Amino acid sequence: MPGTLAAIIIVILFIRSALEANESPLPKALIGFLSFFIPALLWTYFITPGLRDTLAHDPTNITLRLTANYAYVLVASIVSLWTWLQVFSRDD
Repeated sequence: MPGTLAAIIIVILFIRSALEANESPLPKALIGFLSFFIPALLWTYFITPGLRDTLAHDPTNITLRLTANYAYVLVASIVSLWTWLQVFSRDD
């Protein structure tokens, strides 16, 4: 659920930025979505299983539990922010 909300916010951010820059919003929205989705997918596929395995051995570790469940949102959001800065940077 947090990943879905973050993806929607990021797509809206890219659409609004494209409209403000008088550019086509659909390709920019796709760039925004993919800049969130691909890192989230890679994190979930490669990193999360190891975290969950470690969590199985120490189920009381709240920090590890939060990292295993929600770190992909933070990582993908940072990549999306970097992408947004690259796409909409103004070199006047």
